[in-house]
Amino acid sequence: MATTPVPVPAPAPEAKISPIGRIFGVLFSPKATFEDIVRKPSWIPAMVLLVLTGLALNITLANRANWVEVSKEQIAKNKFAARAIDQLDDAKKDQAYQRGATQAKITRYVRGVIGWPLMLLFSALIYFGAYRLIGGARVTYGLSFTICAFAYLPMGIREILGSIVAALKDPNLIDPDNYLASNPAAFLGSDTPMWQMVPLISLDLFAIWILILLAIGFSAADPKKLPFGKSLGIAIGLQVCLVAFFTGLAWIFS
Repeated sequence: MATTPVPVPAPAPEAKISPIGRIFGVLFSPKATFEDIVRKPSWIPAMVLLVLTGLALNITLANRANWVEVSKEQIAKNKFAARAIDQLDDAKKDQAYQRGATQAKITRYVRGVIGWPLMLLFSALIYFGAYRLIGGARVTYGLSFTICAFAYLPMGIREILGSIVAALKDPNLIDPDNYLASNPAAFLGSDTPMWQMVPLISLDLFAIWILILLAIGFSAADPKKLPFGKSLGIAIGLQVCLVAFFTGLAWIFS
């Protein structure tokens, strides 16, 4: 009696580039590297690196910045908080500024631990939805998360440079929200309303680099439906919408 041959399962795709090679490859040879990442996705190396750079930056800022002055500037920019603190006497104002400084430092330590995981979870969801709905891309959320993790690596470079600058700079001159002069907002005065700062912060050199990497990464995930030009258009369009949203939000509370 003849037996039916059992089909041999296809071997799982193998990564041709090592984890360390992928980190450097995304920065210097993104197209070939993202093609390898799509073949065998793994977000762990990029996540570990981003968490480490985020920890280094936030610990440095927490210990170096003049948080009392930062607290005063942030309260002055918020019309609701400024109105409330104007009703206090000088002693209570100082206590409020000290509380704000303490809370800001604690927030920095927390951001150092959970900031990047939360950021990537949110970003991956947004880009997953945009590329599926607008571009019709055949991409999973897991692959979207992996692409975002590697595409955001330039921000790790920014955080390393920011840590060095914050460690050497006068504490009174450190701006924790814009710690590196890589965008036009860094050259404006501290009294500039936040809603005017948001669009200029979005023109950051590293942010533009990230947008290009996102476009390359998602194009590699589904090149037939997402040629690079279309992929870049979706990334830029989504960025414009997010900037408009956060600018409006900042204007409401300014």
